[in-house]
Amino acid sequence: MTTTHSLINQLIQLQELIVANMQKKVSQPNARLDELNKSIQALSADVPQQIKAHFNRLLQKHPEAIVPVAGELCTGCGMSLTKSLVQSVVKSEALNRCPNCARFLYYPDQLVERERVSRSYGEVQKKGIARFTAPELMIFPLKGNSGEEVLAEMCQRMQQEGFVNNSEHLLDLALQREAIISTAVDNGLAFPHVRGVEGGGLSMAVGISKKGVKFGGPGRTLSRIFFFMVIPTATSAFYLKLISGLSKTFRDKDTREMLLNCADEAELWKALNKTTRKTFKQ
Repeated sequence: MTTTHSLINQLIQLQELIVANMQKKVSQPNARLDELNKSIQALSADVPQQIKAHFNRLLQKHPEAIVPVAGELCTGCGMSLTKSLVQSVVKSEALNRCPNCARFLYYPDQLVERERVSRSYGEVQKKGIARFTAPELMIFPLKGNSGEEVLAEMCQRMQQEGFVNNSEHLLDLALQREAIISTAVDNGLAFPHVRGVEGGGLSMAVGISKKGVKFGGPGRTLSRIFFFMVIPTATSAFYLKLISGLSKTFRDKDTREMLLNCADEAELWKALNKTTRKTFKQ
C-alpha cells in the first residue's frame, strides 16, 4: 500500500513539474529551464518502465496523465466509474486507470470544488476575455506586501464571489504550485494558478499591485500584474493557450500601463477587455 501511495505521489509530482515546464515555455520563451529539466529526469528515473511508458503516451494525447476522482467520475474524461473501481482508487492498493480514457486515477485528500454553473436559457454567450473572468474578479489595488498575501487576497475574492468554496485550501494549493517554480515572468507579470478545481469552467481573477511585490520573478523584478486562474481538469490544455495569449499581449509596455494606470476596478475591467480584444476574439 505504501509503495502504491508513493508511486501515485511521484506521478503527481512528475506531472506538476512537466506542466510547470510547459507553462514557463509559453509564458517566458527565453527562460532557462535546466534545473527544472533535471528535476523531471531525476523524479522519473525510478518510475517502473511500463508505467513510465504509459504515462508518457498519455501526455502525448492529453495535458494530464494522472487525474483525481471526483464523486464517482474521472475528472479527465467525465466517465462514470463503478463503485468498486472508486473504492479501489480510494484504498490505493493498486494503480488504477480509467476504463474510458486510460488515465491513471487517484483520490485526493481534499478537492477544491464549487457550484456547477451553466448558462441560463436565453442568456447571451460571453465573448473574449469575459469567457474566463468577470468584473467582480477585478482586484484594484492589491493590498498585499508579499506573494502569499497577494494570493490570499485573490483566493478570498474567488470565494466571496462564489467561484470556489474554500479559499484557505485554494491558497494552500496555490502556494504548493509556486514552490515548484515561480509563475512570475518578465515585465512584472505573474500567472499563479491551481489546477483540478472541479464544478465549473476556467475562471480568472486579475489583480494589480501598484508598488509591486517579490514573487520569484527573473532577477530582482517585482510582479505588478497578477492573473490568478482556477482550472478544471477538463480545461488543462486550454489554460496554456490563455497564458500564452496574455503573455504576448502584455509584453508591450504601453498595454501594461493601460492596466496599471486604472483608477478602480471598473476601469480595470474596461481596460482588460480593450487590451485583449484582438487576442481573444470569440
